[in-house]
Amino acid sequence: KKGDRIRIRYLNEGLMIHPMHLHGMYQLVIAKDGAKLPAPYFADTLNIAPGERYDVIVDCLETGAWAFHCHILSHAESAHGMFGMVTALVIK
Repeated sequence: KKGDRIRIRYLNEGLMIHPMHLHGMYQLVIAKDGAKLPAPYFADTLNIAPGERYDVIVDCLETGAWAFHCHILSHAESAHGMFGMVTALVIK
């Protein structure tokens, strides 16, 4: 819902880096590999390397359906549309 604050945990179990991007809002990076960061920072796109885990906080300030995807576009779209590493964050 609008006004909610959510935590997203990224875990890359693959063999490639994935630059994760959430349209329309920044992600507050608060932890890496289970350890809280001494200085959390905002990121538009966060590179998740193989074996890494990140926790981020997102403030849901605007209603709508927001694309949430890997910024290596072949991981998230094809000639037939969106697939793979893409979803939507829906804020009502």
